[in-house]
Amino acid sequence: MERLNDEIGWNQLRYDIRTYTAQNERNRRGGEAGKVPDGYKYIGDRCFLNNGKVHEVVLPEECRIIGKQAFEGCQFQKVVAFPEGLLEIKKRAFAVNHRLRKVVFPKSLEKLGAQAYQECNKLHRVEFPNNSRCTVISEAAFDSCVNLISVKLPCRTQVIERRAFYRCKELKEINLPATVREIGEEAFYFCAMEELELPPNLNVIGDSAFFRCKQLREVYIPESVKIIGRWAFHGCSRLERVEILHDPEEIGPWIINKSCTLVCRKGSKVDHYARKYGFKCEYVEEMMERKEG
Repeated sequence: MERLNDEIGWNQLRYDIRTYTAQNERNRRGGEAGKVPDGYKYIGDRCFLNNGKVHEVVLPEECRIIGKQAFEGCQFQKVVAFPEGLLEIKKRAFAVNHRLRKVVFPKSLEKLGAQAYQECNKLHRVEFPNNSRCTVISEAAFDSCVNLISVKLPCRTQVIERRAFYRCKELKEINLPATVREIGEEAFYFCAMEELELPPNLNVIGDSAFFRCKQLREVYIPESVKIIGRWAFHGCSRLERVEILHDPEEIGPWIINKSCTLVCRKGSKVDHYARKYGFKCEYVEEMMERKEG
């Protein structure tokens, strides 16, 4: 049952005697606020929601699932020590925590819920271990973490969903593993990466995925990319060159600013696209001829 992460399974677990609930916390007699007694496997939905007394959480080793909004609005001053064996952190579980500075996930984590750390505006670093089981960075998971500087993603990451790092305007360091297949719309909207190495097996770059990433100067689009959404790199005011040497199946409107140059093959689909939108073009054939000359 503990590996059943769908809502039907969770609705059953919410009434399990091993679930620590808001009622359990209200009935607590003694002990430290935020310290969950041993024996509990699940932290119930909204268990500590907006509890101003909770500045630190101590989870039992048996803990496997942290419920929706369980610690939303709490103000942790220390890194949360997650037990090895934790499987899931549900939607908004740690959102709007204005003191939390660092998050280190256990390798056992399989699912990170939408908006899990949204608006944690003092959060600086996020780390997943290389062997983490987590494959999806969920929608708006770190949305508006405006002081987030560095993110280490799991090496098995396959999907970065929409707005995962939306308005993380200090985010300069992020590894995109080779396993990433899809980057969702507005995933890195208004981030601060100066360099961007897109994964070699990437298939989809969503709408506005890197909109207003103003520090970017060059981007190479791998041949695996089939879809480039509209405005994907629009608003990247310092972006000088985007290299696309293949013909994607779909290219949305205005993927770059007019000040940027598209590097492509003469007569290609990308060449015709550049002409349609009035973008500057540089042909790879001519570049090679100049080098040989």
